[in-house]
Amino acid sequence: MRESQHDPSTAGHGEVSPLPAWAVWCGAVAWWLTDALVGISQMRLLQDIGELEAHGGSMWPMTLTSALLWVPFTVLCLRLSERVPLWGERRGLAVVLNLGLLALIVVGRAAFVLLTQDLIGWYSRMPEPGSVLVQSVANNVLVWLVLTAGAHALGLARRAHVRQRRADQLQAQLAEARLQGLAAQLRPHFLFNALNAVASLVHTDPDRAERMLARLGDLLRRSLEADARQEVTLREEQEALAPYLDIERTRFGPRLEVEWHLSPDVLEARVPHLALQPLVENAIRHGLAPRAEPGRVCISAERDGDALRVRVQDDGMGLPAGGPPGRGRGGVGLSNLRARLATLYGPGAALELKPGTPRGAVAELRLPLREAAGGGAA
Repeated sequence: MRESQHDPSTAGHGEVSPLPAWAVWCGAVAWWLTDALVGISQMRLLQDIGELEAHGGSMWPMTLTSALLWVPFTVLCLRLSERVPLWGERRGLAVVLNLGLLALIVVGRAAFVLLTQDLIGWYSRMPEPGSVLVQSVANNVLVWLVLTAGAHALGLARRAHVRQRRADQLQAQLAEARLQGLAAQLRPHFLFNALNAVASLVHTDPDRAERMLARLGDLLRRSLEADARQEVTLREEQEALAPYLDIERTRFGPRLEVEWHLSPDVLEARVPHLALQPLVENAIRHGLAPRAEPGRVCISAERDGDALRVRVQDDGMGLPAGGPPGRGRGGVGLSNLRARLATLYGPGAALELKPGTPRGAVAELRLPLREAAGGGAA
């Protein structure tokens, strides 16, 4: 049966999910504990060789406290880089927020030193608060720069990994779509019917028989020579579908009528490669072929605000009454198309199959309206 339900995908469209809270906090604690232990070991070594004067018994609490005080600020840097990256569209806001975080670090650590001087003994003789603030600037600005740069570098690396994984997924889906398209064109019944139609026309209408063989060759050649582009223009998709429709029109004769209603201002809009064929094949194979009377397939495309709406409508058998969707009516092809839509556009695209009026079925594809380079519509 043909798919009859819309299955919107919530898959991310190239976005990187935030790191788990436990991973961020554990990583920050582990990093700064390691930094404290290394710092203490170095100071012990310098003291042992007489290069550094011993500072009583306050080395451990002072070094550990100073290091662990960086843990919450490290978490803030990472979260800020995830939500407002410096290379994003809100670059100005990102700069302001990062400078605000720097001010919080400088003032917060200076205040912490002033409040815990008697407990930890940061200074042998407590200076003025202004001097503590100046010292906080000198001690913390470089560390903040390193933390901010590291957080954004981590974000860039994670985004690059997600983009590469997404590109690999798209290539696999496109390859699967090509194989499905080729399999649809090489189905035994399709070839048998096409060749049978040619045989019946050889004596009665040689020109039509020759034209049908030529279109069959065009169809197979296009499938085998398809390039690796994920998106093509609507005009190119229409041209790619033409050989298939010519063969089906020759097979069905007056029983099949195909209408195109493509708005001129969306002909250069980008659509997923091999997106129309499974929709049209679904309409002909399952909507019109089982009927004896003539039928029509109407393919239309128009602008709908910031979206492109493509509709493939037939006046055939209609959607099945009840039963699980997708069984026997293009389920694999349409499922693959939905997976590609989710990967390419995320929630910005949708494919819906619904009953036609007064009969038949409608496959409606909604995409973000984007044009190929050089287009003039949107």
